[in-house]
Amino acid sequence: MLIGRDGDAIVATAMVGHDGHRGWVYYVAADPDRRAKGYGRAIMNAAGDWLRAAGIAKLQLMVRRDNAKVGRILPIDRLRRSADRLSFAKWLDGREPTP
Repeated sequence: MLIGRDGDAIVATAMVGHDGHRGWVYYVAADPDRRAKGYGRAIMNAAGDWLRAAGIAKLQLMVRRDNAKVGRILPIDRLRRSADRLSFAKWLDGREPTP
């Protein structure tokens, strides 16, 4: 569990884990009263840093379709979509997204 703080306030959270090959980020949240301050991007960057330190090369994130605007905010690439979710991925070693 990663927690982003601004002073004493919790401004972002994310749950991060991996299966030894791919990292997964779950339940990303940023304080809606503090939008446009970069907290969502910062917590995703922290998740990538944590996975990179664990030797994981790829970060993946699933987002509910009703929260699709996240794709314009977070530094990740859209991978695929289904009826109820969008999948995003980012290679942490700098390689180009795979189709």
